[in-house]
Amino acid sequence: MIISIVGKPNVGKSSLFNLLVAKNKSIISKMPGTTRDTIADYLTIKDKNAMLIDTGGLNDEDYALSKKINLQTQEAIESSDIVILVFDAKEPLSDFDISLFKMIVKLKKTYIIVVNKVDEKNDNFFYEFMRFKDAILISTKRKTNIDKLKERLYELINKSIKIDDSDTKLAFVGRTNVGKSSLFNACLKKERSIVAPQAGTTLDSVDSFIRYNNRTYKIVDTAGLRLKLKKESLDKLASYLALFSIERCDIALLVIDAIEGVKTQDLRIASLLEQKHKGIVVVLNKWDLVEKDHDKVFKELKDRLSFVKFAPFLRVSAKESKNIDKIFKNIQIVEDYYNKRIPTHDLNEALHVLSKTHPAININSKPIKIKYINQVETKPPTFVIFTNTEKVPKNFEHYIKNQLYSMFKFTGCPLKLIFKKD
Repeated sequence: MIISIVGKPNVGKSSLFNLLVAKNKSIISKMPGTTRDTIADYLTIKDKNAMLIDTGGLNDEDYALSKKINLQTQEAIESSDIVILVFDAKEPLSDFDISLFKMIVKLKKTYIIVVNKVDEKNDNFFYEFMRFKDAILISTKRKTNIDKLKERLYELINKSIKIDDSDTKLAFVGRTNVGKSSLFNACLKKERSIVAPQAGTTLDSVDSFIRYNNRTYKIVDTAGLRLKLKKESLDKLASYLALFSIERCDIALLVIDAIEGVKTQDLRIASLLEQKHKGIVVVLNKWDLVEKDHDKVFKELKDRLSFVKFAPFLRVSAKESKNIDKIFKNIQIVEDYYNKRIPTHDLNEALHVLSKTHPAININSKPIKIKYINQVETKPPTFVIFTNTEKVPKNFEHYIKNQLYSMFKFTGCPLKLIFKKD
């Protein structure tokens, strides 16, 4: 079940979103229009849950990007089961407010009217909101009647809705302005995420679905990821959204600017993906602008990211839609390995042969012996390895990973190894 929060800019939608999901995921700012794209999170109330969407502000004024924001908000309403329409108690109802309400009714959506900022209400026109039956009067600032709103939502949400994790989740990640949104749109073949020339347009994460070769993927376009930013900056808040997308994705498309090359920030992001054991496809964007020595540039970029050499490296151009088809072909390869399970017999047979042909690694002058190995999970591929020692050194862990890659490939998949003493 999907619930969307809609209303004009600056009525408190993002503040309400954060209160309902109990976290600061949506960007809050006094500047109208800060929430430009739709963002979502799971809302849990007692034994029920649903997907909650915070939309960009609908607006009847013609400010920059407003038409695109309006279109996306309308799409969110149409795809929702429940709509929370938020009004500002400090402002009189406008013709636009009424039109928005009529649109929700015309679409036959279940809705809740919420009047925010009642602690600052203007008595001269507050009676106007009373025309809406069962309107809930709240203050996100003082957290007034938030529990009452949750109770109403609880009544409307279907009992025991299960969060659907059946679709493989993808995320475009990378530094600001490397072309993530353009690649995102080229893949969807329509403009789902707002693309504009200024850096940092995508402040929030955007969910969409795409089908390729009879497989469905949930695809997320993230804000540009920066791990070190000035405190209180919007970019820093946007980075948290990208980190959230990394946490919940299965496979990440790490977008690199082929002209600028691999920066320190790219290395940090790649390292984070490996630490989180996410499937990885490295996308070298803007390849159309690489003028000469293509093979040399390609090798240099791969060498800089040698610690994720197990991942596919693709040379693409979002601007010219070049090699875009290769992205999903490689996603499917990584997906297959991400879900692959190696039979225990095959694992132990391969490592038995390995132990005979390669010298053992020692710890404290004692050779480390692998007694047994078993794959216990997929997504990511996870192996429990029983040895004759309590702890193993990092070089031994890297050695085993390299051997598993050599024998079973696991293209694009950081392997998770758990060592135990037998």
